[in-house]
Amino acid sequence: MSDTQEQLPVEQTKKANPIAEFRSLMEGGMRAEIAKALPKDIDPDRFIRTTITAVQMNPELLNADRRSLLAACMRAAQDGLLPDGREAVLNIYNTKVKDRETGRDAWVQMVQFLPMVRGLLKCMRNSGEIAHIDAAAVYAKDHFRFTRGDDPRIEHEPYLGEDDPGPVVAAYMIVKLRNGEIHREVMSKRDIEKVRAASKAPDGPGWRNWYDQFAIKSVLKRGAKLLPSSSDRLDRVIDHDNEAMGFDSFNQRGADATALMQQQAAPALTDERATQDLRRPSRLASIVKRAKSEQPVAQQAAEGLPAEQAPAEDSPPWDEDDQRGDAA
Repeated sequence: MSDTQEQLPVEQTKKANPIAEFRSLMEGGMRAEIAKALPKDIDPDRFIRTTITAVQMNPELLNADRRSLLAACMRAAQDGLLPDGREAVLNIYNTKVKDRETGRDAWVQMVQFLPMVRGLLKCMRNSGEIAHIDAAAVYAKDHFRFTRGDDPRIEHEPYLGEDDPGPVVAAYMIVKLRNGEIHREVMSKRDIEKVRAASKAPDGPGWRNWYDQFAIKSVLKRGAKLLPSSSDRLDRVIDHDNEAMGFDSFNQRGADATALMQQQAAPALTDERATQDLRRPSRLASIVKRAKSEQPVAQQAAEGLPAEQAPAEDSPPWDEDDQRGDAA
């Protein structure tokens, strides 16, 4: 057997190892771009090692569209979140795309970067405005009380029994700012279900297996609107999460903002003065109409009067007081 024949299986093995190719790409050609995109507080080598580990733990990522995988990694770098399953995760979604050659729609496995609860909390703490933040899901057997008004308050005692605490019934967030202000946000099961129904995978593994985490993410994103000012990093993370969840114009209160705007849009203004005049004639028009109807009667009555008592033919059918009133 020749040396070429002996080396062939080794070369084929190298080409058939997609994880090695991905590692080489991340540590080689993409390293400079990743380092440029990452915030200064995150080490590029640590981010690359975490990303490679995530791909090794889920090799199906390498079978998905490769460009979408690299794009998802770059988005994670831009947001400064590690795709370790705690701060963020790389998910695979079946996405309908148009084939460039045939022009037909085809389903393709695409990778999307999805921030998690810890990632959102990390960005909120790094915004510089927050002294303390707490967020949790409420289960059916928990003691939970939320009051609004002049003295808002949240009381939550988790159920610590041995049996299941029941389904999630609410989620809440409490934020204490550095200036001493405290903001609270609560989402009921009704609101959480509206968010789930509006997502692109309402029955997917995310909502099915981690309903509590997705509920907490929903209340965190809504509560972020209460902060006096948020960092560009936090805004970008929320935008990326909304895009990954399929919320193009979703406002986190369970309604499509675009649809609401279309439903509540004021009708176009039109000139309906002619129609209004027909329905509601002006005072002057009423006087003229009444005068015309009374004119034949006046003429008949005037035939039996002396000439000096007959009304003048050119006198107007209204008096000066009426005319001044209409002009006013």
